[in-house]
Amino acid sequence: MMRLPVRLYAFLVLTAAIVWCFSGCSGGDQKPDQQKGHKLAKKASSTDNFLSYTDALTKLPLSKFDSLGIVPTNKAFAGKLPISIYKGEAIGRDSIIVYPYKNSEVANIKAAIRLLVAQSITDSLTIGDFTRYFGDIKKEKPLIGNTETPLPVEITVDANTALKLTFNSNKKLALAHVTMVEVLKYR
Repeated sequence: MMRLPVRLYAFLVLTAAIVWCFSGCSGGDQKPDQQKGHKLAKKASSTDNFLSYTDALTKLPLSKFDSLGIVPTNKAFAGKLPISIYKGEAIGRDSIIVYPYKNSEVANIKAAIRLLVAQSITDSLTIGDFTRYFGDIKKEKPLIGNTETPLPVEITVDANTALKLTFNSNKKLALAHVTMVEVLKYR
């Protein structure tokens, strides 16, 4: 009779030790995954904010396509995106550099806004994001052969506005990372 409580006691101690050992290991792997998920959600929101900002710029009339005309739009997105208007001096790599200009070289383009995308946003911003948001890429017949740097592509937003996207080289166009966006106004 004496052996039964000792065996039961040994069994309970061994079971408790095993449960204690594995309980410490079960939650350890969840924190990095949660952090990765948080970072992906943060990147997705900056991509969505950039697309919304670009959309707001496409809706501006031609008369607002200058440094003063885009100030209200920039203020509306200042808390969501790192926006800096180019004024001739160097700006950090973590800012979206906005450069509005009037065009006198090409007759049909009256004005444009050039957006140099911040590196932190470029890493998650693809051509596919733009085609899902704005529509299909304008198909053009290439006038020259393959180049080392891919030629920009264009998306027609409406009869008066188009987007020209410059991107990094990638085998699949939809996965190429966008480095510069030009909002072009024709009228």
